[in-house]
Amino acid sequence: MTTIHMDSSISQTITRAVMNGGVLSCTKTSDKDVYSHSIWATESNIRQFTMHEGDSIVIPPGSTLTVWIFRKQPGKSTWKMDFELKEKAA
Repeated sequence: MTTIHMDSSISQTITRAVMNGGVLSCTKTSDKDVYSHSIWATESNIRQFTMHEGDSIVIPPGSTLTVWIFRKQPGKSTWKMDFELKEKAA
């Protein structure tokens, strides 16, 4: 399992390969209006999901996963979102 911590003051996006597939779960947000757009893409398919705290998505084998974090009322604040990526064993 991989823990992913995203902080808007550092970066609002990540991209990584998920070769064997797995499950991405949003475990924590800094506030109720923080959410993500999570996209997985394979050679033949692409899917986009809006995720909030407690949501999970299944990622198929051979995917590239990209996650962006947002806040509905950002103002001058920063926001955070934590994920767990449980990849299938090779």
